[in-house]
Amino acid sequence: MAPVSSLGARLYTFSPAEKFIAYMRLSVWTGIIVSLPFLLLQTGLFIWPALRVSERKYALAALTVVPVLFIAGAMMSYWFLSPVVMSFFLSFAASDSVQPLWGLGEYLALLAGIMVAAGLLLQTPLLLLLSFSLGITTPRQVARARPYIILVIFLLAGIFTPPDVISQIAMGVPLYLLFELSLLVGGLLSRKKPE
Repeated sequence: MAPVSSLGARLYTFSPAEKFIAYMRLSVWTGIIVSLPFLLLQTGLFIWPALRVSERKYALAALTVVPVLFIAGAMMSYWFLSPVVMSFFLSFAASDSVQPLWGLGEYLALLAGIMVAAGLLLQTPLLLLLSFSLGITTPRQVARARPYIILVIFLLAGIFTPPDVISQIAMGVPLYLLFELSLLVGGLLSRKKPE
């Protein structure tokens, strides 16, 4: 409730069972998110015997980095992006004589959508590093396409966030910084590989 309660907005229910159903959905999503690292671990343990020794280090890195990045993206969106989005929608509604009346179920759905989108978008640097390690592309080739990639980053940020510029920038700038970090790490890893 923190992203909306700090703005002074109140949430309402519009049917007798809405609060109960919203809490049940929240419980299911929380259960999925909390159990996801264990599910990834069990999947990794199942696949582990079939991996070569050279592939195991990548699998181990992915099993630790994927949940950490997802949780970091979700928490970043909860603490920083969601208040900006909620503030935008609240001020947008107050710009004329229409008063906002927010329902609990819709608010929780929007909040969960923002958190899941941010968690998934933070996985994109891993895909870039995977393409470097598989030899699909090189950091130099990707660096030449930087203007197009910046455009794609902000398009993705625009698709996965509510339709306002502030939340798009709040999602796009960290993704761009992660892109640059991926290029830096990819460049360091490619220098260590023998030609």
